[in-house]
Amino acid sequence: MAEAGSNTKLTDAERQKLFAYHFRKELAAETKRREAAAEKTANRKVAKAADPTFSGQKFDHYLKAHFGEDDQKPVDRLKSDRENLEWLGLIPSTSGGDLLAQVDRVDKEQLIQAKGYKAGLLNLDRRSGYDAGSSDDKLWLASYDAGKTEYETEIPDIMARIEAASSKEEVASDGDPFEDAGDTAH
Repeated sequence: MAEAGSNTKLTDAERQKLFAYHFRKELAAETKRREAAAEKTANRKVAKAADPTFSGQKFDHYLKAHFGEDDQKPVDRLKSDRENLEWLGLIPSTSGGDLLAQVDRVDKEQLIQAKGYKAGLLNLDRRSGYDAGSSDDKLWLASYDAGKTEYETEIPDIMARIEAASSKEEVASDGDPFEDAGDTAH
């Protein structure tokens, strides 16, 4: 019995060409993946230069939570991470209470607002997922619009300030390091 997918009617040269046909698709996908990885790396370097707290781990965590289908999983992970830090003695214990007892837990309204705002900041589709016209839908859409508006109005200023600060650093680093030291050799 022949293996599934085997075709004994093809010559070795034809099989090689068939492999090349399929490999071209693999190669195109791998090239896109590598280009995306290089773009991701470059973006993270720029982001970290703008704010040192914007680490790769922070982006990875945000992406994982962003694409997650279960909002409870990141909370469970936080609880586990917090417990580890408590056991290591790096943070105070939260035992005897809820993980989030030391901070205010978000209510349904706040969660809807946060999700809408984030979607607006990220310029995602303007669809809430709630029943159209419902109070939840209206709240999400208003939050979306607020996030989108704030991004569009504030990011140009933020980027200009970062660029200006970067330009000042470059100018300062290009100057003569002994320019202000004066001539001490006589």
